[in-house]
Amino acid sequence: MTGVVNLETRKAIQQFLDGSFTSLESLELVEELLKEEERTHAQLEREVEEACDAAKAVSAEASNIANNVHEQAMGLIDVHSQLAESAGSETSWEFCDGTQVMGLVSALAAELQTHQRLKQAKQYIDAFIAVKRTSEQAKCSLGRDAQGMLSAYGKVVALLANEQEEPGATISSAPHLRSYARQMAREIWTSAEQAASDRQSESLHNMGWPGRIEPSAADLQQFGSSFAVLAGLDRMAHDAHDVLERNEIAQRSRDEAPLALQHMVRQVDIRMRYHFESARGTSRADRPEWWLGQLLGMIRSLVPLLELHVQRLHEGSGLGALDVRNEFIRLALPIVQRKLARDREAYIANGLVVAQVVRELADFERTLQDVYFYDGAGVLDVLLQDDEVFAAWVDAERNAAMEAYVEGSAQLDAFAQLYEDDMVDADHPKPSRIAHRAVQLVASIADRYAAVPSCMRRLQMLATAQFPVMVALIEDVEMQLDEFSRLSLAFLRDTADGPVSAMQSPVAARLQRLATWYQTAWYVEDTAHDWNNQATYIDMWAAVCRHAAGSTDPRDWRDGCDDWDENDRCVLDDPDGSVDSEWLDGGIWERTAATLNGLKQRALQLMVQAVCKDVVGQLRAFRKKSTWASQSFDVDISPELSSLLPELAQLVDLLSSLLPFGAAVHVLRLLAAEIDTFIVDRVATAHSFNVCGGQQLAADVDCIDRILLSSAAGSTLRTSSGHVLVKAAECARVLACPLDDSEQTGDMALALCEWAPAVLDKAADDAEAAALVRKLGISHLDVGLVRQLVRCRVDFIASYENQSA
Repeated sequence: MTGVVNLETRKAIQQFLDGSFTSLESLELVEELLKEEERTHAQLEREVEEACDAAKAVSAEASNIANNVHEQAMGLIDVHSQLAESAGSETSWEFCDGTQVMGLVSALAAELQTHQRLKQAKQYIDAFIAVKRTSEQAKCSLGRDAQGMLSAYGKVVALLANEQEEPGATISSAPHLRSYARQMAREIWTSAEQAASDRQSESLHNMGWPGRIEPSAADLQQFGSSFAVLAGLDRMAHDAHDVLERNEIAQRSRDEAPLALQHMVRQVDIRMRYHFESARGTSRADRPEWWLGQLLGMIRSLVPLLELHVQRLHEGSGLGALDVRNEFIRLALPIVQRKLARDREAYIANGLVVAQVVRELADFERTLQDVYFYDGAGVLDVLLQDDEVFAAWVDAERNAAMEAYVEGSAQLDAFAQLYEDDMVDADHPKPSRIAHRAVQLVASIADRYAAVPSCMRRLQMLATAQFPVMVALIEDVEMQLDEFSRLSLAFLRDTADGPVSAMQSPVAARLQRLATWYQTAWYVEDTAHDWNNQATYIDMWAAVCRHAAGSTDPRDWRDGCDDWDENDRCVLDDPDGSVDSEWLDGGIWERTAATLNGLKQRALQLMVQAVCKDVVGQLRAFRKKSTWASQSFDVDISPELSSLLPELAQLVDLLSSLLPFGAAVHVLRLLAAEIDTFIVDRVATAHSFNVCGGQQLAADVDCIDRILLSSAAGSTLRTSSGHVLVKAAECARVLACPLDDSEQTGDMALALCEWAPAVLDKAADDAEAAALVRKLGISHLDVGLVRQLVRCRVDFIASYENQSA
């Protein structure tokens, strides 16, 4: 027996040395450990001697019982012999009557039952001694000899295994003894696990955790020893899983993570519970960066130990291949899930916190993946799959955005220009305050849900929280334009005596308002086009196109998105789905940009109407002038234009400063066309002229022309003839044409008397008359208008009619 014990002890020592001392530094502690093992061995020998003495006493008692049974059996044999002698036969049983036979059988049966009971009692005593000895060994090993506890646990498992292999064994026929063995197995497991985990925790704290870990050789040796015990428990639980499961004491499943890693994570869990799941001030739902940063910091401090030491210990434990770092992170993520579940009600009560949680979770998981190469499932999807939490977030985003927008739109300077003129290039939109706020609100919402992986969730946020801001802005601009269009600009002119500066006139204020609405729509439209080119919205648009699958217009996706079911979610989130290329050139914000472009064009059209109506209104006096046939010629402009031209010059400069180059060109071109038509229809063809009046008109038209050409868009407005008011200039040339060669011909190649009769001749061919007019350089007026202009030359018509008569 002693030899067997010594052999088992040597095997245990050898396994302990192989599993614990893997470096030269750790061997320095061998002598001290050997002394400890010798003391343990001496204690075990004493316990074995005590157990042997107890066994001898029980064996002596069992021998006495066996001797008594033997003596009774011998008595039966003597009775048998006497019966055989009396019958005269040694090989057969003969009795006088049946009563004697039955008495003998009864006596033999009773003795046989007694013998069986004694045999079972002896087996029970042997099994009880084995269980008791194992229990005593486990108690003696608790806290001192972890390998001894593993050995005791193995013996109990062996007893339970024998019970299954030999159903007739004593432990099987004694339920209380079997229950005792099972209970002892649980207690040994719990004690061994607790002792090893305590030593592991102690070694971690000695190394400096949760701060920077700086292990010593003793700390690593202690950690390795506790790791070996936990790994041994893992191996036993795996090897004897069926036996333990049949006895309903299986503490581990086959695919469960190693105990050592579980207990390391448990230390992290304890600290997280203490700081962030208690009544302490750090336990705040609106500060996810606190607890996620703390958890990441503890993982960061343990990763070097996991990679350099724990991974090697695991590989030597025979538990199978495993990435210890990745498994540790996987075991730590339920801490995050539990914290999220704990704060769920706070998230529903304050949906804006969810945005912060999502951002911090996305950064947390990105760090795990990029820095620590974690390849398992995260927890962000779990949070976003909670419909109630996500709905609270969407509602909070919409309410906060609309509240901020309404607050901004209520300000008196909501449509005021945000930046000074010199801070923004002329070809770039100049945002108003409300336009900038709306864009910032939409962009900030997009930034907050950019980390959401589900396309369906992002589309819900887009339709519910972002689009309402754009709709509100569009409605506000439309309301402003509708109100402006209802005003009559005829009552906006200042009626005071004397000239009024263009910057001080009512129309200038209206133009500035229209310009801010134009710039607002332009800025947001330009931003919407930029959004369409961003990766986030491109992916969303591609998903919408996949959902439409060519059967409907993807731009109408918002109309039915509330009715989308799970199948639609799968299509939207599937990056490999088919996409109709016909719609790929569009975008999520295409309809919004088109609507804003319409508002921009409407504002521009109202500016054209305001400017044209204002300028034409000021030309009323010029239209009523009746001195065009006088004999005097003012070398300067007509007095009726003295108040208009300075204001027109300032108005042109104002338009150039308020609008981008293209829009300014558009307005000035339409203004020039309006002035051109007005002079032709209301002045040149509506009054009587002589050569002096025609020259005066030419001077007036040339002055207005120079003002329009002086603008930044002048080079674009200039035609091949060098004029902006092309028709008016040609009308002035006709009306200023000299009567005959005795006078200077001016711009005309021929005197009026030389070419006008051919044009006025009723028998003349219109084509020939048109060709003549073209040769004179009149290319924008038709023959009928030229004839009308010639008839307005009263000095020529009088002599022409006399000659005709």
